Amino acid sequence: MLQVWLLKPNFKSVVTFGKGAQLCSLLYFRRSRSIVSLFLMLSIVSCFPERENDKRSLSPNAQTLVDTIFAPFIGDTLIDNHVHILGLGSSESGIIVHSDARSIFHPIKLTRFNYFLEAGSVKDESLADQQYLSYLLSQMDEFPVPFRVRGLALDRLYLESGEIDLDRFEIYVPNAYVVGLSQKYPDNILPAISIHPYREDAIDELKKWSAQGVRVVKWVPNAQAIDPSSEFCTPFFEAMSSLNMILLSHAGTENALDSQGRQHLGNPLLLRNALAKQVKVIVCHCSTAGKSVDIEDEDGRVVENFELFMRMFDDPQYEGLLYADISAMALINQVGDPLKTMLARDDLHPRLLYGSDYPLPAVEILNQNYALGLLGYLDDDIIPALNEIQESNPLLYSFVLMRSLQHPETGARFSEDLFRNQIP
Repeated sequence: MLQVWLLKPNFKSVVTFGKGAQLCSLLYFRRSRSIVSLFLMLSIVSCFPERENDKRSLSPNAQTLVDTIFAPFIGDTLIDNHVHILGLGSSESGIIVHSDARSIFHPIKLTRFNYFLEAGSVKDESLADQQYLSYLLSQMDEFPVPFRVRGLALDRLYLESGEIDLDRFEIYVPNAYVVGLSQKYPDNILPAISIHPYREDAIDELKKWSAQGVRVVKWVPNAQAIDPSSEFCTPFFEAMSSLNMILLSHAGTENALDSQGRQHLGNPLLLRNALAKQVKVIVCHCSTAGKSVDIEDEDGRVVENFELFMRMFDDPQYEGLLYADISAMALINQVGDPLKTMLARDDLHPRLLYGSDYPLPAVEILNQNYALGLLGYLDDDIIPALNEIQESNPLLYSFVLMRSLQHPETGARFSEDLFRNQIP
């Protein structure tokens, strides 16, 4: 079942509501074009609208909203802990994108990756690395307070034998490139490396980057074919613990990268292995998306990943070890009970980190302020200003949006201090 990706007054659409007031499948575009047909069309002709990246002044209403949101943070340096570094390998970055993601014979993969490039204001594929980075830096320059992003590397996919799997991956973003960016732009970018634990040199790589001051390791287990509960990961976790390194791991269903046949690896319960070795773990998105088998239940029930995550997050033994970020929780295909729970649970806010999951805030099809207003998460009077900020500066928009969200029933919001929290 497709989840709704568009809901705006000027489009004809049909909307159904599922459990927890989560928007579910469906929509029909003008002239009855389905979303699948639209994807195929966009893939073949690559007709994405260009995103403007020229600096523009905000209207008085939009600027007032920005000023109000940032007023409590004057004097602070804020951090976005979840920003993807992307490109096509057009520079000396070493980025590698699988050929399927650039092929019209794989229209879904091509369309998905084109959305990311368009969101990053890439207009010339021969300059993709440079344009993506330039647009990201220009957005940070427009923040009213010092603002840094944690740029994420993404390792290749490895087999248990230690060999590289050259077929089942979508993009490789080298550690050297991300760390190099952090050295070139120390006031803007903090590095998160990515090391596949099945690599023969995995522990040596950990030590190498730790010696250069890097503390965060990023995984997407579903996309990278990593089973965090595997015995192959145990020595890696022991090394991470001894080096005081932190695991920033996706949990839940993975939709942005190809994870065919591997979604079970997003089960948050698999991360208990890392926690048992005293590795500090940050779970991306609070494990919002999808369902998994409850491997701790003898009946093998299939339940929401968020429920499994909360079982661990509420466990006192993991205080000081288990954290999460709030990135992507307001995307229209994910908003629902998890977001409500986290807004209401201010006792958990000290263990939550701000993240945007950029470039997703620039993918307009996933960010629907009008729909969030209908569901009660936003006051109607700020939606025009939010729309304007989103068009002008998606990175800024993400912060303003998450600060503006409210619980539909109680009005509870994320605490100010949550946005000051840093990697433990």
